[in-house]
Amino acid sequence: MFFPKIAFWIQILVSLLLGLILGILLNPETGLVSTLTLKPYLLWMKLPGDIFLNLLQMIMIPLVIVSIALGVSSLRNLKDLWNLGSKTLLYFIFTTIISVSIGISLALIIKPGNHIQTQSVEISTNNSDAKLNQNLESVPETIANIIPKNLVIVWSKQQMLSVVFFGMILGIFFLTSRESGAALKAFCHSLESFCLWVVATAMKLAPFAVLGLMSYAMIQIGFSLLFGLVSYIGTVILGLFCILVFYSVLILIFTGKNPLRFLNQVREIPLLGFSTSSSSSVLPYSLKLAKEKLKLKETVADFVLPLGATINMDGTALYQAIATVFLSQIYQVNLSSLDLFLLVGTVTAASIGTAATPGVGLVILASILYTFHIPIEGITILFGVDRFLDMCRTSVNLTGDLSCAFIMDHIWKETKPNEEN
Repeated sequence: MFFPKIAFWIQILVSLLLGLILGILLNPETGLVSTLTLKPYLLWMKLPGDIFLNLLQMIMIPLVIVSIALGVSSLRNLKDLWNLGSKTLLYFIFTTIISVSIGISLALIIKPGNHIQTQSVEISTNNSDAKLNQNLESVPETIANIIPKNLVIVWSKQQMLSVVFFGMILGIFFLTSRESGAALKAFCHSLESFCLWVVATAMKLAPFAVLGLMSYAMIQIGFSLLFGLVSYIGTVILGLFCILVFYSVLILIFTGKNPLRFLNQVREIPLLGFSTSSSSSVLPYSLKLAKEKLKLKETVADFVLPLGATINMDGTALYQAIATVFLSQIYQVNLSSLDLFLLVGTVTAASIGTAATPGVGLVILASILYTFHIPIEGITILFGVDRFLDMCRTSVNLTGDLSCAFIMDHIWKETKPNEEN
């Protein structure tokens, strides 16, 4: 780090606060600096953040593949894979359903959509609905497309479910063909070491990256819209806080450990997630922290965290549930009890495989709105504040992944040698 005597989390927090203050001061709505004066410097302000994110995203796909492959191969047998995989998947589904339920409940109680006049929103749904309908895939097509037809395309489009599938297939090959896969496995170990070296190098830029990204984000946010949607923003933040409380309860129940101590140990991760808005970009550092600071089994960390970054999006799921009910209230679309029940299932399914990159939640939200006949144009209401809420929900997503890995490390037991077969 550039300031080795200062704790890393303090460097990140200070950079976050300085970026927040600088972004507010430079926002055109404050009147201190004009848009024309500021425009030439915006990209330079964002440059450290772009370099930081690009370094992490450069090794994200290979790191996910080798982490999952090595995690699976480190298991004793396929029984262990099924045992750990089924427990992890059930945990992810359970927490996502609870998160969606929390979001719907809060939106129905607080009714944030009642604070916005529908006359201010233009509705023209026909063309957009038709366009979205053409882009929707059927369930069988979605399942079939998990199997990657072309790894180059999968890599370029960052189709994380396909990447995870490939990593698991490679890991099963290592697990079942130990001798013939030895050379390839050794290469994967070397590739993992290289990726972690890149992570350590990128972390030296993290404080400057956070400062630049936070300043840039605050300059882009319109304060007038931010204040106009304060009820909606407050509902989402309250829901995210409830999820963190829920995680704390699960940690206490399943591990018997102090959840506050756990949250203190992983504090750098949500701070980085808040500034980058990308779970996948922070994944390399999450893996490093889980193994070195939390002392989790490498098998658990390498398997659970990449999988969680792909399919465990509790914060995003809660946001989508609240946004759907919020827009239904604005457009006065009544959602019946059956609709709300279906919304839980739809949002849960949609959040699985959501790309862990900034802003993608709005794309998934569009398909959910289409399903419940809510005007998709309502998303334009959310654009101005989505960046801020994206930062908040990414922090929760990352905390959820680490919580799962921490719990699995305590409740999952490897098969003993005399229990094999």
